[in-house]
Amino acid sequence: MPEKKSAILVVDDEPDIVLVLGEFLAKEGFRVYTAHRGEQALEKVREYPVNLALLDLAMPGMDGIETLQKLKEIKPDINVIMITAYRDADKVVRAFRLGAYDCIFKPFDLKYLRTAIFAKLLE
Repeated sequence: MPEKKSAILVVDDEPDIVLVLGEFLAKEGFRVYTAHRGEQALEKVREYPVNLALLDLAMPGMDGIETLQKLKEIKPDINVIMITAYRDADKVVRAFRLGAYDCIFKPFDLKYLRTAIFAKLLE
């Protein structure tokens, strides 16, 4: 079980994805914050002690790459897992270069997601 203070930010423009991931993570014992746009994600990271972000790669307006860059400027030690429905190798590689440590494809394998989160937060 993670420490109760472990907080995860879920950022996706699809409300159903945010809802499913939020409920799953809350049941796993995390404090969950949500955002539907990159700008909202930046506000949440400034306002709350977020340890990890699940960040959609393709969002309208500020996309996941730009959001990742700005999140890392605000909080360089934040852990980020990219989430995407598209197998865009160039964007995934770019996300890793910018500091993301994993990428999970939709539809989600929640067991893998759980392992990826716990591995990072407990290392």
